[in-house]
Amino acid sequence: MLRSTMLAARGVVGQSTIAIGVFAVVSAHTLAHADRLVETREVTRGDYLAAQVSPDGREILLTGPQLTGLFVAPLATTGTARQLTDDAEAGVHARWLADGRIAYRAKRAGARRDLVVARDKSIRSFTAPAQLAFAKDDLMYVVDRTNKLVRIGSGDKFFGAVVAPGGDKVVFQGLSSGLYLYIRSTGVVRYIGPGTAPAWSPDGARVAFEVTEDDGHDIVASDLYIYDVAADRVAPITATDRIIERRPSFAPDGARIAFDDNTGGIFVGRLEVQ
Repeated sequence: MLRSTMLAARGVVGQSTIAIGVFAVVSAHTLAHADRLVETREVTRGDYLAAQVSPDGREILLTGPQLTGLFVAPLATTGTARQLTDDAEAGVHARWLADGRIAYRAKRAGARRDLVVARDKSIRSFTAPAQLAFAKDDLMYVVDRTNKLVRIGSGDKFFGAVVAPGGDKVVFQGLSSGLYLYIRSTGVVRYIGPGTAPAWSPDGARVAFEVTEDDGHDIVASDLYIYDVAADRVAPITATDRIIERRPSFAPDGARIAFDDNTGGIFVGRLEVQ
């Protein structure tokens, strides 16, 4: 059954109180016929995680344990990753830029700063664009369709906003409840379901994410899922016991997804439409 809940919330930013009204929060259906990830192969192996495919689809960005350091490896062949920087926590906010450089944050002169690193390992300061969505004090804030800053969601601790290509949709996480979608053009919030590590498809039509299981200490199982925005549906794309699929990333063609296996292996597979 489709479950819907009405949430009302008020947010405070500085000295201004922002009423964000009442939104419908809807849980997603599960597809009867799901896509699946096939022809999965290992790209590289080491102490790597958090794969991100480059804008040209030729390379993959990786980070080391505890998100320390940044590495790149070729996507088309199996090979060794090349380190670009060893900055602590560089992978927390690392992302590809359209020109092939990599933006990230690291501590410089006692403060965390926005930086970019190029293929030749040169590092420069970087002026990050204004954020459309961000978390502060466990609350989620988004610039809405009228360019006003509003607080969305209630009853959980929120983090991890990821804005879709085109900027109209935002997916974010609740610590205990899972994933939500906010659509800026309509002001609608949808509850997607349990999950973490969301990543948008290049066309902004789908979200890939992981659903993990733990024994109270360690992740013991994980599979990848896709949420279809237009259909408001969730479906698994992996169902394996031998691989703990985590942290998915779409390739720019929208037909491939990269992920790590929680043990340092980096994989890529083709998304087969059923």
